[in-house]
Amino acid sequence: MTLSRGNLGFTMALVLCQAWFTFHGNSAAAAGPGQSTESAARASWRPVRGASAPDLATGSATPASNAARVSVVRQASAQEEIMPAPIVDAGAVPMDGQIVVHEGHHEIVMGDPAMVSGGCGCGDAGCDGFACDSMGCNSCGPAGCGELIGNNTWRPCLTLCLPQDGWFSAEYLGWYQDGMSLPPLVSSNTTTVTRPQAGVIGSPGYTTLFGDDEILDSEIEGVRIGFGIWLDNCHTWGIGADMFNVGEISTRYENSSDGSPILARPFFNTATGLEDSELVAFPGVVSGRVTVDATSEFQGWGVHFKRLRCADEGCTGGFLCGCPQHFCRRTEGLFGYRGLQLDESVAIQERLTGTAGEQFVISDSFTTRNQFNGFDLGWTQRLVRGYWTLDTGVRLALGTNRQTVTIAGSSVITDPAGTPSTPQTFQGGLLAQRSNIGSYTQDEFAVVPELNAKLGYQLTDNLRLTVGYTFIYWSNVVRPGEHIDTDLNPALLPPESDPFTGVLRPSFAFDTTDYWAQGISVGGEYRW
Repeated sequence: MTLSRGNLGFTMALVLCQAWFTFHGNSAAAAGPGQSTESAARASWRPVRGASAPDLATGSATPASNAARVSVVRQASAQEEIMPAPIVDAGAVPMDGQIVVHEGHHEIVMGDPAMVSGGCGCGDAGCDGFACDSMGCNSCGPAGCGELIGNNTWRPCLTLCLPQDGWFSAEYLGWYQDGMSLPPLVSSNTTTVTRPQAGVIGSPGYTTLFGDDEILDSEIEGVRIGFGIWLDNCHTWGIGADMFNVGEISTRYENSSDGSPILARPFFNTATGLEDSELVAFPGVVSGRVTVDATSEFQGWGVHFKRLRCADEGCTGGFLCGCPQHFCRRTEGLFGYRGLQLDESVAIQERLTGTAGEQFVISDSFTTRNQFNGFDLGWTQRLVRGYWTLDTGVRLALGTNRQTVTIAGSSVITDPAGTPSTPQTFQGGLLAQRSNIGSYTQDEFAVVPELNAKLGYQLTDNLRLTVGYTFIYWSNVVRPGEHIDTDLNPALLPPESDPFTGVLRPSFAFDTTDYWAQGISVGGEYRW
């Protein structure tokens, strides 16, 4: 009989099937009914890790937790008898619930649903977050828990290469700062007074219109960014940088009068030893406008090395969840350079018109700059539980603060009936005279401690949203308000008396104080 290729293949398949059934049927019959059941069970059994595992009681698949590999290790006591475990291959993955004997310890591999009461705990997929498992902590142990570990971390190289593991963060800052103290700068009277009493501290109905209080203590807004790279695969060494700028906050006071109400600039008259004032507006004498502008700007930057000091992980309850849940913790030390700068100013200007048409433009300016450069030491800790993270840290910078105070003043006087009748410019305003005008600089030791706390929520393996709090303290700074001397010798007022008599006041002397800023931050962090 002639067979085609199709018939030949079919006939050979039938022959092979008959041979297989004959061999296995004889083997099963020789082994007996009990061994046949065991062989069938072993043939159908296979270990499943990750997606699902067969339930031996029901035969159905039970979801396996990503934390199936998380283990609880208990020190065996001397009186405790350790049951020997079946010999398994050293490289094999333990089965759920298996007891492994290992040098005086025994390890229970969590993950068996029967070991978790109430369906909640470190072995339950519903409670365990991705923080350890999907971010690769198994590759580096606790050191990698909570970190995004890449396959090819950057190393220094001779050819062009790019960092593989790093981070970038950006935050909006809503902070408050220590207010600037000012002496009384503009005054008035709420009742009718004589010309010598107008705007004088302690006179009837005296009131301070601007000054004698703290200013620039409202909310200041800004941004903060940070970035860096890891220098090794398990993120034990890193280098990073950060900078912030809370922008310029300012305030302005402006008032004008034709004589009513009264406007004046109060001061202490060193010639008479009494409180006195310069008139800005008084009925039948002078009319005018006075403005006061104050500004403040705070910024900082730094570069630092990060070094992993401690890392651990385990199972606990508490942090943002009532269920026992896997957690990990990284503690890092940092050291590097820290820089800060605080720029502030106060400017006062008067524009006056006398009854005879004479014009006066009188200006005082007080500006300060603080520039800190120092060595920065710090400690940070990150606690990860599920999708939540809590970062806390403290930093202390020690260094030198360069203090600069600049005082300037001028008076432009135009007298139509004078000689000459053109505007004349003189050095000196009211509280800025030749006795204190100039630029003054000194270096002072300063300390800058900083406290940080930040709560984060992991949206993806790469992106984390954060909300935090920051407090910064800065010792030995100079500010404008402390360098406005309200003691004045009227003989210095332009044009200066000739011959000059009396003391040189106002005067200058460094007067340092402290400064703080605090507030919240909202932003995000991206890791790769």
